Amino acid sequence: MSLHTRSQKLAQAAYKQVAERKIGDKYKTAAKKFPALIHTCGLAQAIAFGLAKSEHHEYMDDLAAVMNELGYQKITSRDALDEASRSEPLSGYLRISRDAISAASWLKRYVEAVSPEETTEAAL
Repeated sequence: MSLHTRSQKLAQAAYKQVAERKIGDKYKTAAKKFPALIHTCGLAQAIAFGLAKSEHHEYMDDLAAVMNELGYQKITSRDALDEASRSEPLSGYLRISRDAISAASWLKRYVEAVSPEETTEAAL
């Protein structure tokens, strides 16, 4: 029986989501900005922003899938993630927010790893 840390579980789930997806510019932008958005605005508001922009729906689906893999059985879709962020009591909201920042950070890391920035002439 092998045991994995919470961070390992997040990393595995995030990698699975990113590896299966064709990463476009909109997805890349969402992945890079979402952890800071949660930290700045709070989870519920960040999710509302993500749901309001249809080009972020794929990213929101992946974030929900990572959260589900982490053990949030009720979070099976972006809408369920939204519902959980609005209905949890304070202690649950703080926990889910902390885990969502971690999940979003792992998604960001893997997006950056699989889709490196374009090399510009200025960098050469």
